[in-house]
Amino acid sequence: MSRDPNCIFCKIVAGEIPSTRVLETDRAVVILDINPVVKGHVLIIPRDHYPQLRDLPDELAAHAGSLLPRLARAVVSAVRAEGSNVIINSGGVAGQTIDHCHWHVIPRFDGDPVHWPWPHQAYSGDEMARTASRITDLLDPA
Repeated sequence: MSRDPNCIFCKIVAGEIPSTRVLETDRAVVILDINPVVKGHVLIIPRDHYPQLRDLPDELAAHAGSLLPRLARAVVSAVRAEGSNVIINSGGVAGQTIDHCHWHVIPRFDGDPVHWPWPHQAYSGDEMARTASRITDLLDPA
């Protein structure tokens, strides 16, 4: 298992820092966030240390993704929420504050303090097609 001795999430996964766990698998730990956006906010934390989403192996991302529907159902039911958001902040400019890739499952309520949606930007001319082409050209083989 890859681990960063200075990473708070690696310490949580190892049991060196207490957490309130709601699910454990061989590849991930799910805990209640100690600073929740709203009560019921959970984090899916891979057991291995990968700083950002782009560093994560596809099979580990697929494993975490397979947990999402089950967690969303449980979280929404447990706190009687009306919906949920699933968010990954990857990189400091995206709001990532802990350098260990993780998913947020956030229950949502009418009138809660979570601000959504984000403002939108429009593409001009053929900019959308050019952007799609650049992304397609840079995709790793599946």
